[in-house]
This record gives sequence, structure tokens and C-alpha cells, in this order.
Amino acid sequence: MKFCPKCDARFETLWSKCPVDGHELEHEQADPMIGQVFADQYEIISVLGAGGMSVVYKARHRLMDRIVAIKLLHDDSDKVAIERFKHEAKASSSLKHQNIISIYDFGIVGAQAYLVMDCLDGKNLSEVLEEVGHLALDRAVNIFRQTCLGLEHAHKNGILHRDLKPSNLVLIKGEDGSELVKIVDFGIAKVLPHAAKEQTRLTQTGDIFGSPLYMSPEQCQAKPMDNRSDIYSLGCLMYESLTGVAPLRGETAYDTMTMHVSQTPRSFSQVVPELNINKSLEALVFRCLEKQPEDRYQSVSDVLQDLPTIQPQSGSVKVKSVQHPTKQRLEIKYLRYAFWSLFVVVAAIIAYMSCDNGPEPDHGTVLLKTIWNCQTTIAQTLTDNHMYDQARWVLVSAEDTARKKFSNRGRLMTALRMERTLYSKAKMFDELQVVNEKIAKLNSLVLLEAYDTLLKELDDLAQPGSESQTGLKRILAPITFTTIDHVNRGLAGAAMDKHTETLLTRARAVYRNLLGDNSPQVAGIDMLLAECYCRQQRLPMVRPLLAEALSIYEKVVSDPTNKSNNHKIARKRVLALIKLGQLDRDENRYPEAEKELKEAMQLAEQSFTDDKTLLYQALNSYACYLAQTGKEQESKAIFARADAISTAQLMKE
Repeated sequence: MKFCPKCDARFETLWSKCPVDGHELEHEQADPMIGQVFADQYEIISVLGAGGMSVVYKARHRLMDRIVAIKLLHDDSDKVAIERFKHEAKASSSLKHQNIISIYDFGIVGAQAYLVMDCLDGKNLSEVLEEVGHLALDRAVNIFRQTCLGLEHAHKNGILHRDLKPSNLVLIKGEDGSELVKIVDFGIAKVLPHAAKEQTRLTQTGDIFGSPLYMSPEQCQAKPMDNRSDIYSLGCLMYESLTGVAPLRGETAYDTMTMHVSQTPRSFSQVVPELNINKSLEALVFRCLEKQPEDRYQSVSDVLQDLPTIQPQSGSVKVKSVQHPTKQRLEIKYLRYAFWSLFVVVAAIIAYMSCDNGPEPDHGTVLLKTIWNCQTTIAQTLTDNHMYDQARWVLVSAEDTARKKFSNRGRLMTALRMERTLYSKAKMFDELQVVNEKIAKLNSLVLLEAYDTLLKELDDLAQPGSESQTGLKRILAPITFTTIDHVNRGLAGAAMDKHTETLLTRARAVYRNLLGDNSPQVAGIDMLLAECYCRQQRLPMVRPLLAEALSIYEKVVSDPTNKSNNHKIARKRVLALIKLGQLDRDENRYPEAEKELKEAMQLAEQSFTDDKTLLYQALNSYACYLAQTGKEQESKAIFARADAISTAQLMKE
């Protein structure tokens, strides 16, 4: 036999250096105890193992002819070591479970304390992992469940193991031939405070016991421990059994202990992606490996509940759904971020308390605006996390603030739309109907405000001024046309045709005065006003407006000096022809309708083949005219062309 003076491992090998740490191996002298009779009844057969405090021998009870293992404390051990040895004997002998090694005898011969226990004929889990690399899922689950059952029994009897690791799990054959797990070596076990307080003097805070690869963070820091420390060690053991790799390993024992305190092991997919280990099983292991004891499983019974089960008949493994603790940490992290963000916002609000209320379009103090922004942000977060009642309370407050404190209607609209989304997700249908009515009412109010603002702008443009002021107004007037068109459509959608008529009539007069009778903007207003009169069924007032718009567009298109936006004007000319032709068709002015609609169709086919919407409208309008005048065959042919364009456009979209 050779042994390593650094790690105290023993090998039957020809190697010159330790395969664990590379230290030079030394020859081990034959143990003088071999062949001797110990305590008048145990014949020592061989050395099973040795450590810094004790040696374990294989022996035979002379009278009972039973093979046992004797753990013999070194004769130079101090009183504290002897007391701990007694403590191990007391702790182990009080445990009677099929997954925990049995203790038969304890005593002291001379200055040497000894412990007699089962001699297990099998390999420990560490040796198995060295051979196979990692465990198959069904075998791993079987070992984990038995280990948990043994630990559960120990914890219920007030005993912590404190050195749970693969080498302390011995795998033997049970009576039925199945693999049986035996937990061994309670040498640094601790009696829980509620079970026996007098034992605490043997393991004072500041003493560090255990194997660094499997020690819990509190164990590494010599802090008080409870059963959750064993659960962490169990997590390390399960991690290594499933992957073949220790969860955390530093260059030295100190480095490893530091990593247990501060670092999180890599995920299974990073370590062994080829094994494709079940995510729920990984979640269970990582919950055992949480740094804070309160974040781990609180008892081995909880671990057992989440462990996969093996089906008795098929032998297949049924994995239970377990949430990964990383996701829980992220949720907590998000809540912490929200809290600190809120704290920073509050600090910023205090810093800007002296600011004024801001411009009139967005009147409101900085404090109120910041609080409102926080409210909507928090409400969105609560809604996303399905905390609907809390989100509703925050949004109602945000709506009230926006309604009473701000001049900007956009803030109120934002709050109402967030409420609508919330009520829709939460299936609060009564509240959803109420908030939809509020949104419709607010839309009308916003439209009326935009309407009033436009009337004021038109009044300003109509005011007489100097030549330079008039020149500036001629530049500004066409720019307002887009706004007029937008507000017109909004008012039309809200059935406010009288407001639309007033706005467009005022705009038409202003444009004629500033831009002249032949301005394209005047024609555009004519078209919008004609639509307004159509909706009001004031048809006699429609045709003159459409005819005037068409005349203006034709003049602009035919003017060789005007090349800017000529394509857009030509398109509007086609639209004017279509609308005028439709009106004449509906009022039975067929000759005029035929001329206008046919010309619109021809212009669209010549110049706007890419504008499928305009082309479809022109073809369809002329086909309707033909159908109305009894020209069925021609009508069907053009309708077919229009339908082909519509179908092609739908397929393209």
C-alpha cells in the first residue's frame, strides 16, 4: 500500500504520485493491529480506511463469527476528540433505519475509543462515479430517494450529518437484490439544539468541519447550522451524481469554500449539454443549492415530495414539475428594481419640487407628473404579473390625477387605455364597457378641442396684415391643410357634420383669400366639403363643389409651369371625376356620368396602374354605371377586371 501524506488517500498501485493532488506517494508500513485480537473479542483482519483522527478495520467477532467494521480512534487523540467520538457513537446508535449504517458497540480500551458497526460489502458513491462518470436517471433517483429517507430519519431524531458526500454513501445489495444505500460516518454529526443543547460545546462556532466540495455556505463561514445545511450538501451530491462534475471546485480548499459562499454553479446545459437533463430535476437540485437557507427546501420531506418517482411496474421515472429558483430570483430582482427605481424617482421629485407647472399644453407640476409616471409604470408591471386588483387600484388613481391635475388629455387617454387592457385581460366586462364609454367621450372632447384650435388658427390667418405678414400666411396656410383633413375625418367619424361644415367653410374662405381661387388647397377643401354635404343629404350643394375642384385640378395639371406634386394633383383629378360621375349617375344625369366615369377609368389605366385602389375604384364606378344603364355585358367585363385587381391585392397583402 502507498499513501499520500498531503490528502491521506491510500492506493494499491505502482504510481509514484497521488492521482488526486500530484503529491509524491509514500509506502505504508504494515499495520501492527492486523492479526491481533482487540477488546478480547474482535480479530482484526485488514485496514478498510484511515483518516486524520481514526482508522477503520475489518474484523471478525470471535464468538458470534460476524464480520464487522471497527472504527478505532488514534491513541494520541485529545479529550475533545474522544468526546466527539463518543458523540458520534451516541448519534449513530440512536438512529435505526435501513438507509443508515447500524452501530453495535462502543467502548474504550486503554486510551483508545472504538466503535463497532456494520461492515458494508459494496462501493461508495464516489467510487461508482469514478467508474461510470455520472449516474443514469433511474439509478440516480433511486439513490437520492433512499438518501433523503435516511436523512429525514436522522433529522427527525435531532441529528445533523454535516459531512454528506458521495464517499459517505455506500451502495450494497439488499435482500431482494436491489441497490441499497447506507449513509455512513456521522463523525462530525451534530445534535440539533432542540434535541440536546449540551452537545454544542463540542462543535463551537468558529470550528469548520466537512468536505469543502460539499459544504454549505453557512458551514464554510462557521455559522450556526440546521437541517438545511445537510440539504445544501445533498444538492451538491445530486449535482455531481447527475453531471459527473462537482458543482463548485477551486484550486484550493479555501477557494472552494469561498465559491460556495459567493458563486452559483453552472447550469446542467452548460456543464453537460449532451445529457439533456430534465429541467424540473435541475430546478430541484438548484433549489437545494440556494445560498440563503431560507431560500432552500426547508426539510428533506419537501425534497422527497418534489423528487421524481419510479413507476413500480414499468420502472420508468416520472418527473414532477418544479420551478427553477433562478426564475424566482429574477421575479424578486424585478420587484427590488421597481422599489429602488421608485426610490430614485422620489428623490428626483424632491430635487425638482421648486419647478414650475410647465407649458400650458402640458400643465402640471413636476411632482405630479413624476408620480403619475410611477403609477402607470407600476400598474403595467402589476398587470403583466396578473395582479389585477392591485393594478386596477393604481390605474384608477392615475386616471383621477390625469383628469383633475393635467391639461394634457393624452395622459388621461393613456390611463384609460391601460384600464381597458387590464379589464380585458381580467375579464371585468362591466368595467370594460364603462371605460370604453369614457374613451369615446374623451375622443369627442379631444376632437372638439382640436376643432376650436383650428378655428382660432384660421381666424389668425384671416386677419389683415402687412405684406410680409401676408406672405408668411401664404406659406403657413397650405401646411394647415393636413391638420384640417385629420380633424375633418375625426369629426366625420363622430357624426359631428355641423362642426365639419363650419370648419371647412371657414377654411375655404381663408384659402380663397390667401391662395387664390385656383389653388389646389381650395380644391381639396371643396372635395372635403362635398363629402360633408353628401353625409347630410344636401345633394344640390355637392355638384358645384366637385365641379369646381375638378376644374382647379385640370388647370393645375395642364399648367406647364407647375411641375411640383403634379402626379398627386393628377390623382386627385381622377378622384374628383369619379365622385362627380357617381353623383351624376345617382341623379340620373347619364350622359355627364358616362363622360366623367369613362374619362376617370381611362386616366387611371393610363397613369395609375400601380395604384390598385384608385384603379379598382375607377373600374367599379364605371361598371356600376353600365349596369345601371342596362349594358350588362360591358358591365360584367369591367366588374371582372375590377374583381381581378381586388383579388390580386388581397393575395399580395
